[in-house]
Amino acid sequence: MRLTSREKEIIEFLKKEPLISQDELAHRFGITRSSVAVHISNLMKKGVILGKGYVFNEQSSIAVIGESSMRIMINNQGEKTDIDVDYGGFAIQISKVFADLGVSVKLLSMVGNDDVGLVLLDRLQKNGIDIKNIYRHSKKRSCRKVFLNNKAAFEECFSMQDYEKAIESREWVAFNCEWLVIEPQFQELLYNRALSRNEGKVPYLCTCKHLSDSEEIPEFLAQYSSVVLGIEQPDKMDSYLNAVLSLVENGTQNCILTDGHSRLMYFSKQGVTDFPLLPNQCFNSRNSLPALLAGLIYGLSCGYPLRQAVRIGIGTVAANESKKAKDLKRQAR
Repeated sequence: MRLTSREKEIIEFLKKEPLISQDELAHRFGITRSSVAVHISNLMKKGVILGKGYVFNEQSSIAVIGESSMRIMINNQGEKTDIDVDYGGFAIQISKVFADLGVSVKLLSMVGNDDVGLVLLDRLQKNGIDIKNIYRHSKKRSCRKVFLNNKAAFEECFSMQDYEKAIESREWVAFNCEWLVIEPQFQELLYNRALSRNEGKVPYLCTCKHLSDSEEIPEFLAQYSSVVLGIEQPDKMDSYLNAVLSLVENGTQNCILTDGHSRLMYFSKQGVTDFPLLPNQCFNSRNSLPALLAGLIYGLSCGYPLRQAVRIGIGTVAANESKKAKDLKRQAR
């Protein structure tokens, strides 16, 4: 949680004297009562104080920025065609994982002024996810994506300018959390916004990225605290070793590189650890990266060392895959 020095002073004082009045606080700090009221209001908005009586929330705050969408999946195999519809996207996927871990996140996303938007909001609420920071575009429809045989074919989505406007309107929420988890398509946008801020510190920026066909790792990811990278080919793991080491040398605190099938390597200032994946730990190195990232951030935010946080991430992926398999069986009945 990013707090001002005055807010930290007030918190320490309130923990010692939780029944003190705002008038007494004003007298103790030599400021006006209205200034105290503003500080208390800001602490409540940041989630540090849960309500009257100065009940404190000791849990680290996590915010997620990502896309929510309706996905139409067409699977054509000869004469047989299956068409399925679900509601997902990075924002919904990773928020569900955090909810399953018992973490309340602040979700920054966007939906349109249509029935799909209402369904997306309803799905999020049913999963216990706070939707008050979701931007609802008044003139556009919610994001729709069409996949043909598991490959993206068509999409109708918001522009990057739309997302910039939405993020700007909720920047206070995004940059006053402790951990900010960012969808890959917004990595550079949030990096630039963080770079341009003059006030105080920024959250720990966290993200994931699937690298395809020897794709280079963007240099700006060195400014992210935690990065999870996935690749398809196991034989490409070692070819990325120097690039990931460069990320860590230039600022990234924790980085994971994995093919999802045979190996997972994690990097920090303390060195590199090669973690062989057991058969029951294997996962899709593209689709499961958000779950791996969520488990990693959960572990780090709880104060676990990196090794244990990585294990939590792997366990989170396994639990998420198992849950999805059960859901598919239930839907098939």
